[in-house]
Amino acid sequence: LTLTKALETNSKMYSLDVGWCNLTDDDCTALACLADTSTSLQFLLLYSNKISSVGLKIMQTTLQRLPCLKYLQLKQNRLDASAGVVIGEIIASSHSLEEVDLARNRLLKNDGCASVLKAAESSTSLKRIVLNKTGVDDGLMPHLTSLVRKRSGEAFSPLLVLIHGTCITRPALLQVASAMPTDSSITIQSGLYMVEKGHVLQRDFDGEISRLAEKSFEEVNLDEHGVEDEHVERIVPLLEGDHCGIKLLKVRSNSLHSRGASLFANFLSTNSTLQAIDLSENAIGSGGFISMVTVLVKSNRSLQWLDLSANSIFGSNDVDSTASSIEKQDNLGLVVSRSCGLKFLGLGRTGMGDEECAVISDALSTNTGSLTVIKLNSNAITDQGATILSRGVARNAKLHSLSLGSNCIGAEGTTAIARCVESREQCGHPLRCVWMGGNKTDSSQFYGCMLDTNLTLGRVSSAMKEYL
Repeated sequence: LTLTKALETNSKMYSLDVGWCNLTDDDCTALACLADTSTSLQFLLLYSNKISSVGLKIMQTTLQRLPCLKYLQLKQNRLDASAGVVIGEIIASSHSLEEVDLARNRLLKNDGCASVLKAAESSTSLKRIVLNKTGVDDGLMPHLTSLVRKRSGEAFSPLLVLIHGTCITRPALLQVASAMPTDSSITIQSGLYMVEKGHVLQRDFDGEISRLAEKSFEEVNLDEHGVEDEHVERIVPLLEGDHCGIKLLKVRSNSLHSRGASLFANFLSTNSTLQAIDLSENAIGSGGFISMVTVLVKSNRSLQWLDLSANSIFGSNDVDSTASSIEKQDNLGLVVSRSCGLKFLGLGRTGMGDEECAVISDALSTNTGSLTVIKLNSNAITDQGATILSRGVARNAKLHSLSLGSNCIGAEGTTAIARCVESREQCGHPLRCVWMGGNKTDSSQFYGCMLDTNLTLGRVSSAMKEYL
């Protein structure tokens, strides 16, 4: 509400990013007011919140009225089939909307996605629909078939439909391809396969990487590309070529498991150019985590940024149950205390609890590691874990940024962190950034709740290059 009042006369705002802000349906009225006053708004990012169809319905009228809206990102919220109907109505009424991202809303399923595809049949502006990991299966095929039949002709812009991480089979895609005109401008990507111009093709990852690579392979972006473990076997040799001096690799929000992470770890064991890798929002589990830690401790000295957020690694949610709790905690201590060169470690939303905080605290107390930023947001850390962690942070002279937002920390843990901040100030090693937003108490009372978005949101971008 405060932000709404501050910006209510700002008609020139063209981008609003409120992802990872713990927003609920109760906040959508204020969001609608804010967007309603920004007639030039083109990009609205609401990813990774707790918005359901109720909140989306509150914002619907405003979203339909925005004359310049091009990009609407609602990834990883709580949208169900009824939300798909609302999204469809927004698409149908917009003449400017080019991209809608609904990935990781697993309750959308076939019915919700069908409403979106139905609206896309007549949209002349829409260029990209992201339905990755939305719980769909072969039952969506009749709606995709209808889309490719009806959306044809010069009046329509090229359309890319991404449905990675689903249960769609190749025979179902063949059914869609048989209905697709050979001059169709629609491309559908699903896992290994791509439907284009009436054919089902196995995706050419070699070619895709070549097209995505910039500046002689210094940066490769494979975010949300449906990358699976078997693809990594083809990707790694391309990155190992003599012509490749890769520094930044983004593989966020794909379908990687422990095997894929292990293959990237093997690549890191001999590579000396890669400085940043983003493996967040996958399913690498404890096995992938341990593979990455092992290579960072034993051989790699060039990697400075590692984001493993939104991978179920610790606790009962571990997707790879082969490692014991003790083994996982031992490796956590190693990566914090003994990795040489690593500055950023992202472990948000990995199932971490108070026991892991104790391990990190002990490792930080040694002052032997190189970490300057640790991201532990959206876990199950309580007052006890925050209090124990504060002791290790207070003894460490290198760490300058800590993210503990959206945990279960109350007044006791917040007070402990506040004392840690004061202690570091007095020792001449001040913390630059502590984020406690989304917990049980208002952290802004002691540290302004400052958030360095370049370091703690886990989205590797151009700012990452500046940081490196």
